[in-house]
Amino acid sequence: MSETKTRVITASIVAPFVVLCFINYKSLIGLVAAVVLLASYELLNMTIKNYEQKIFLYFGVALSVGFTTIYGIMKATNGILLLSLAFILNGIVFVMTLKDISTVFNTVLASTLSLLYIAGCLSFFFPIYLEYGAANALLNLTAVWLYDTGAYFVGIRYGKTKIAKHISPSKSLEGIVGGFVISLAFCFAYKMVFDWIFKANVMSFRSLVIFSLSIAIFDTFGDLFESALKRHFSLKDSGNVLPGHGGMLDRIDGLLFVTPMTYFLFSIGIL
Repeated sequence: MSETKTRVITASIVAPFVVLCFINYKSLIGLVAAVVLLASYELLNMTIKNYEQKIFLYFGVALSVGFTTIYGIMKATNGILLLSLAFILNGIVFVMTLKDISTVFNTVLASTLSLLYIAGCLSFFFPIYLEYGAANALLNLTAVWLYDTGAYFVGIRYGKTKIAKHISPSKSLEGIVGGFVISLAFCFAYKMVFDWIFKANVMSFRSLVIFSLSIAIFDTFGDLFESALKRHFSLKDSGNVLPGHGGMLDRIDGLLFVTPMTYFLFSIGIL
């Protein structure tokens, strides 16, 4: 079976379940925590190779999932405090248990990156959901999906102008433009359906243009950032949990940059 067919089959199985999780806030917490668990494991598994350090891999995953769950239960309050407390706990555990002092910096850095980059960034779904509605939170997810899909297929067919050959040889300007156009068209259709049929409060058409531009920019940089990490560790994919898509981190790399930016744009009144 071709990679494209495998990608389509996987997406058709996973996507409906993920979308249904946005119906209820508690199910959203469970969804985000599950994604954080898989993605943080993949990240830490890349960085922590020594068998004796594997306990720190599992602790780092538990810390990220714990922060995500508690932050969600607390309805997206005291995020900086929770992150700081998690970091302090992280430091205490490593100081008390790590035997090889030469590995302290790299190990703590890896778990801290997991905590901030994956758990922290993805948890911005909670304040978006609570403050701006489930429809806008779901749009943040699905518009990124459509951008990724559009950029992938347009890039394969028309991509000639490479933007970062040293990091991601296949990433092209044509793919970015194609992804933006497809994402914007989807956003407009999404608004019409959710405004007129479900009576949901989706951001304005003007805001959707800004939102789609934000996705094109920050999804691209999110993808390049994760690609740089994989290139550093000589990996093609972060994992294989999603056939045709690689690992969970591969699937959400753009989302990790887009979601905090979406909340920021909402909070300053641009969206």
